Amino acid sequence: MRLLINNSSHFLPKETIFLKIWGYDGSVNANCVEAYISFLRKKLSLLQSSVRITVVRNIGYRLEESGHDS
Repeated sequence: MRLLINNSSHFLPKETIFLKIWGYDGSVNANCVEAYISFLRKKLSLLQSSVRITVVRNIGYRLEESGHDS
């Protein structure tokens, strides 16, 4: 979440997120990014946050205020 907050002005590619969290020697599957994004989205929803995680296919993820257009 901190990575998304610190980079909220632009999209973060899945590969960048993976490398920043697990590194090159990470022994986890790259699909873990989607699993953690899903987990964070559920947490934001439970908190009724006005912030959401958006994705643009083949571009990346970023935080946005609900109702905010890119």
